[in-house]
Amino acid sequence: MSKISEIIESKKHYGGVTLLERMEECRTPAISIAIVEDFEISDVYTYGVKRKWKKEEVTVNTLFQAASISKPVFAVAVMRLVERGILDIDADVSEYLIDYQVPTFDNKKHIITLRQILSHNAGLTIHGFVGYRQGQKIPTIEQILSGVFPSNNLKVKLFRNPEVEHQYSGGGYVLAQKIVKDVCENDFCELMDELVLSPLSMTNSTYSQPLAKGKQNEIAYGYDFHNLQLPGGYNIMPELSAAGLWSTPSDLARLGIEMMKALKSDSTFLKKDTAEVMTTKAYENSEHGVGFSVGKSKKGLTFGHSGSNFGYNSDMVFCPDNGSGIVIMQNATIGDEIPEEVTSAFKEVYDW
Repeated sequence: MSKISEIIESKKHYGGVTLLERMEECRTPAISIAIVEDFEISDVYTYGVKRKWKKEEVTVNTLFQAASISKPVFAVAVMRLVERGILDIDADVSEYLIDYQVPTFDNKKHIITLRQILSHNAGLTIHGFVGYRQGQKIPTIEQILSGVFPSNNLKVKLFRNPEVEHQYSGGGYVLAQKIVKDVCENDFCELMDELVLSPLSMTNSTYSQPLAKGKQNEIAYGYDFHNLQLPGGYNIMPELSAAGLWSTPSDLARLGIEMMKALKSDSTFLKKDTAEVMTTKAYENSEHGVGFSVGKSKKGLTFGHSGSNFGYNSDMVFCPDNGSGIVIMQNATIGDEIPEEVTSAFKEVYDW
């Protein structure tokens, strides 16, 4: 039995059932997996349908919402701007913001940096976002930050001194998006395409929210806690840097491979020092580097991220010491455990 077959078919990883039986238990319509070995995509596996009522199978090119995996991809773009001298991750962000000041718990000015924000150590609020139904009024980035109509979140603010404690903050990433917007004055989607997606041949990836009509047939539709298809197929996520990426496991694997190559000084895309900053804990009390969550395995350092939007869940992890990794994406809220279960199966099969 091949390693990918063992991950899919063995009953020891999913509580006595196979992966496909586990998907049926969790009412998950589709899954897409990419496996990386020796710095190359070695296997791609897809199963299921884009929509339950339409028997159109998912393919390697089917798009899923990447949810919070959007964050490290955005962080890569930020670090490329740092390499170009356009941004400084240790500068006070007030130097970059136009017509906006971060609200604070004590109404005093605090120095907040991109390093703190992108590693979730800035002391900012708002863990995550729920998105918007098709047809709803979509807020601007400034309305999201201020927590005013039509946004459906409270305002993003500093609730404790920076660097005191690791506190995951999607709100912080929206603040970072505002910084990039104010400094670069470019369309965000076009900027992400220029800085990350095009150079890495992530041709099936986009930060477009909502999707262009021509892309609608390329997505796996999301399903909610009640196993009902989300209206229009997905929630719109205007918090682009935090949760707005559409992608495929193969595209995200290409990003992971390039990060691993950069750590080996084998990349013209990103410097080794930059990759090390992104994959090393930013602070002693942190779970994150700049953009990526950081861990360990028997094989050595690991880095990655997970993601969860309404209707979608995903996970990815890479080990640069041997150039291996895995990316999983699926389209059901009720089956949110599945990507991490597949990751655990991968780690066991590949002896991580």
